[in-house]
Amino acid sequence: MTAEDHQPRFTPSQECRPPQQPDALTDSQTETLDALRSHIHETVVKTETHRRWADDRCLIRYLRSKKWNLQEAKQAVQESMLWRDSYGPNQPDKDALWIETAVGKLYVSGFDMESRPLLYMKPRLENTAASPSQIRHVVYHLEIALALMPEGVEKLCIIIDFAGSSMTKNPGVAVAREIINVLGNHYPERLGKGYIIHAPWFFFPFFKLISPFIDPVTKEKINFVDMKKQKPKPKTIISAPSSAAASEIELTNGVSSSAASTASSKKPSANKDNKDGTSTDQVNLLDMIPEDMLEREFGGSSDFVYNQQIYWDAADRVLADSRARLENGASTSATTAVVQEAA
Repeated sequence: MTAEDHQPRFTPSQECRPPQQPDALTDSQTETLDALRSHIHETVVKTETHRRWADDRCLIRYLRSKKWNLQEAKQAVQESMLWRDSYGPNQPDKDALWIETAVGKLYVSGFDMESRPLLYMKPRLENTAASPSQIRHVVYHLEIALALMPEGVEKLCIIIDFAGSSMTKNPGVAVAREIINVLGNHYPERLGKGYIIHAPWFFFPFFKLISPFIDPVTKEKINFVDMKKQKPKPKTIISAPSSAAASEIELTNGVSSSAASTASSKKPSANKDNKDGTSTDQVNLLDMIPEDMLEREFGGSSDFVYNQQIYWDAADRVLADSRARLENGASTSATTAVVQEAA
């Protein structure tokens, strides 16, 4: 193990591509956005920090979550602004969170193919009883993920690994409901994908209890992954010209134009929908996450090992940069700042 293994992967790898741009707004949606922006910026915001937080991308997320209902979006944005002022989600209290961050039961490390940060959750490492601090711990990592998003990225991915977990280590229904409430109310349209791995038998009754509180659109993004069906990353064989000395070149990371054409012409097998609205085990993680971004136990090559102090210090720099961007209008992204810090 090296010192580098303890450094969280806070910068995307070369395989991470820019996100796909969302569809353009319709004329009706543009009018609704204009009305929401006018209301929030003219009657609700009190500081420039508020104004920067409630930019068009933020307002569109709230509108989408409310099915473009203007009145509901007005109320939701205002409530979130008040919540952020009182809760201080991007200003973590180290003393309050230190015990929660001790064992690495949650952490952000790596990005998926679409440059969305990966938030790992490992219930088997639960070390505290149900309390508001557990909610703050989740919010802390959500803020880290948001701060790490490259320009144009608005969503994150969550990997929940239940390996080795037990009923006593599983979060209670009350805590789960509160987390769902915070996510839905104050972080709308932020989940890109959710991968549940090694789900034990007792998880499904638990999921059935909390399922009614999960938005149907969010539920469709949750996939139950079967690790036994995971496939290694394929190697691409490219035939060299006949005049070349070598007859074939094997590339592990490159893709030839013919191979890319073949791959793009193949349609992925359709996911089957469960009765609860989630997707079944048709996801191959290495198709979604670069190998060097995914931890080795899930088929990747990342050897990241959580270290509390190292992680806290790295996250603290990321959150400080995020606050500076909100408070001062700094243009440097969090991922750029991390690269500069490392250099």
